[in-house]
Amino acid sequence: MINCLFNEPKTFDGSIPETKQDFWQYSEVICEIDYISPIAQDDKSFFLDNTITLGDFLIVAFLIILFVGFSLTFIRDFTKNRKLERL
Repeated sequence: MINCLFNEPKTFDGSIPETKQDFWQYSEVICEIDYISPIAQDDKSFFLDNTITLGDFLIVAFLIILFVGFSLTFIRDFTKNRKLERL
């Protein structure tokens, strides 16, 4: 869960807003992020861990390499066959 605290509202010229109708933004944001996010529905609940482990990284890297390899193979074969059709 992310808990943020917005401090010091300022207008675009850097002054403090005088009314609520002034268009302003916050100049300071402080956030606390929990690394375990609870998800609950009825009586069932579980937690999502917001960290990436080495195993997660290796699986994603392997899938990316596989996707890029198959894509390049498909593009190469497609362009090769197109050149043969022109002859």
